Amino acid sequence: MKICIFGAGAIGGYMGAKLAQAGAEVSLVARLRAPGSSGHGFR
Repeated sequence: MKICIFGAGAIGGYMGAKLAQAGAEVSLVARLRAPGSSGHGFR
């Protein structure tokens, strides 16, 4: 099964990892720079 998770933050990343461990083909899509980020993580 192919699954795409849009807006993959902490919860989406966790769910994507669990789905991948279960055998699904997972793609995660996140914004390059989210509001409030410094480009090197959140402050």
